[in-house]
Amino acid sequence: MAPQLSSPLSFTHSLSLSEFATPLKEYLDQHPEYDGIAGGALVFDSQNRLLIMQRAAHDSMPNLWEILGGAIDITDDSILHGIGREVFEEAGLRVSALSRLIGPGDGHAVFISSTKKLKICKFTFEVEVESTDVVTLDPNEHQDYLWVTVEDCLNHRLERDGAVVEFKFTRPAQEATILEGFRLRMEAESGVDQWRKTINGHEKGDNIYDFL
Repeated sequence: MAPQLSSPLSFTHSLSLSEFATPLKEYLDQHPEYDGIAGGALVFDSQNRLLIMQRAAHDSMPNLWEILGGAIDITDDSILHGIGREVFEEAGLRVSALSRLIGPGDGHAVFISSTKKLKICKFTFEVEVESTDVVTLDPNEHQDYLWVTVEDCLNHRLERDGAVVEFKFTRPAQEATILEGFRLRMEAESGVDQWRKTINGHEKGDNIYDFL
């Protein structure tokens, strides 16, 4: 069962995200080219590790890995509130701030839902949470989680409790967004050279920016 909010969501957001501080209906009225909005959340801990989740074996794309997120609901106070709700429902974490939009190219992805053939636009945000100490899964959606570094993501594996865990992301666009999130954080903290040093020699090599 998904964690249940016991008090209203309260968070801050960057002024750059003001267009998303509106209800879903209002946003869709202004963007009739979309049938719905989905959101993703990049949650990092104090060690610059990213939280990724393994999809449940009985769900679509079974056993693959992804970031937090899902559909924004008409009942959400705003698109940003929808992000906060999804983070809490999927991981039991309370969002304290949303800092920026993350994504290759123009910052969003558009896809057609396989079931209802609706045109969905997905936006992904870097978010801060009150605490990363305890992650609580909703077993209807996810069966495991990892805190991963950029090197882990590039290699698609990490060591946990003495064993190697290999993981594969749901879609190339998901992996591209994740790497873009790491790039922005690393360049802000250590500069472009450190990011290039991190990806230098990897199998994606000089094509990393084409990948992103």
